[in-house]
Amino acid sequence: MGRIFALFGLCVFAGHVRGQSNPNTWHVLVEPSFMHPEVSFPIAGARTTVFVPGYLGDDGEPQYFSKTDWAALKLTWDAFCARAGKNAMEKKFHAELVRDPHKVVEYASIQSDDPLTATMILSPDFLKKFKDIFGETILVSVPNRYSVYVFAGMASDYPEYAPMILRAYHGSAYPVSLELFEVSVKGIRATGSFPEELEPDIPPEPGAQQQAAPEDQPLSSFPAASP
Repeated sequence: MGRIFALFGLCVFAGHVRGQSNPNTWHVLVEPSFMHPEVSFPIAGARTTVFVPGYLGDDGEPQYFSKTDWAALKLTWDAFCARAGKNAMEKKFHAELVRDPHKVVEYASIQSDDPLTATMILSPDFLKKFKDIFGETILVSVPNRYSVYVFAGMASDYPEYAPMILRAYHGSAYPVSLELFEVSVKGIRATGSFPEELEPDIPPEPGAQQQAAPEDQPLSSFPAASP
């Protein structure tokens, strides 16, 4: 029995090694900082969310690079992003457009069982898919690995969706972020955040907690588009 477990462990290790060394499996992951990845890079304006260099193991699940494995690549962050960008999730996905009583689109909801769903916001084509609906700048929430919510960049009513975002965040085994991201051709940055939880004695539309996001604050360029 011990020999079987040892063989299984060796196979898992081999799968990780193949993923680390195969550029076709590399991805820039959008992850919560509380996971304490050994290697991470900041997202402009974000306090609790980071970019993490990762890869897909043989089991199809995202894995983080360790410090040792990252150093062994001998690549800069920009170089890794450029290569990983070729693998950015660009699969066809279904976006449910939620409309108000006047048939005006309020937001788009994307749900998928693909563990790379959250990374689609870094795809060069992601913004293109929504600009005709929401404009050149959009607001994006990524409460967990499998869910993405898109709002118009000029939207001021997104805070009322806090209960929906909180359910998606706290109800997942793979929560990502309660921060709200602005996505445009210039890049991506965090512009605010939803509350950790709703107060029981107030209505379920308390408003998002806005954080300082000066207009001249640098944006994180899209990893998929990095030179």
